[in-house]
Amino acid sequence: MSTTAVEPAAHQASSTIQTAKRNLQFLYDPSSPNAPTKRRTRALLRTLRYTLKFLFWRLVRYAKYAAVGAITAAIAGTAIGSVASGAAFVIAPTGILGGAGVGLLWGLGKFGWRTLARRVRSGEVHGADARKDERDEEHEVESIKPPRMEEPW
Repeated sequence: MSTTAVEPAAHQASSTIQTAKRNLQFLYDPSSPNAPTKRRTRALLRTLRYTLKFLFWRLVRYAKYAAVGAITAAIAGTAIGSVASGAAFVIAPTGILGGAGVGLLWGLGKFGWRTLARRVRSGEVHGADARKDERDEEHEVESIKPPRMEEPW
C-alpha cells in the first residue's frame, strides 16, 4: 500500500521539476519552443522577465553613479583634490543652481561643437578647405627676402 502512495508523489515531484525547468527556460528566453501551455502563466512569466530586466538595469545605473561618486571622493581626498579644488565644482557642482549652470554650459558647448563640425563638413565655413586656400594663397603671397646685412666691422 505504501509503494502505491510513494509512486504518485515521485511522479508529481518530477513533473513539478520539469514544469519549473520549462518555466525558467521560458523566463530566460520567451521565444523558446518549450513555452508553458497556459496563457496566464506565459503572461505572468513575461511580465516577471520585463520587471527583472528593468530592476537589473536600474541597479546597474545606480552602481555606476555610486562608482563615479566613490572615485570623485577618492580623488578629492588626495593631493590632486586639494590642488584642483576648482575642478571639483565642475565635476560635482553644489546645489541646484550650480548643477543647472554646469548643465547649461555643457549643453551650449555640445550644441556649438556639433554645429561647428556640421558647418565645417558641409563647407559652409569660410576657408573650410585648407588645401584650396593654400593653392589660392600660393600666387598672392610675395616671397620675403631678407635684407642685406653689411659687415659690422
